[in-house]
Amino acid sequence: MPSEELGRVLVMPLSCSHCPKYSDQPVAFLVNSEKVKCPDCGGEIDLTTKEWFAFRRKFSEVLNELQPLYKQLP
Repeated sequence: MPSEELGRVLVMPLSCSHCPKYSDQPVAFLVNSEKVKCPDCGGEIDLTTKEWFAFRRKFSEVLNELQPLYKQLP
């Protein structure tokens, strides 16, 4: 049985709005954060826009539904 939360295992690329760099971030971190610092330029990425809010809300629901299935994996 996996001991980690699914949201910490799944990562997605996050593009910086200040520089052309991407960084892989755990989905759980993105769902639970409102702002993220770019590891390359130090710029602040705002996750409170309506698009990010919709993503964070929906992905939170999906993670809650998938977590019990993930825990059943060998």
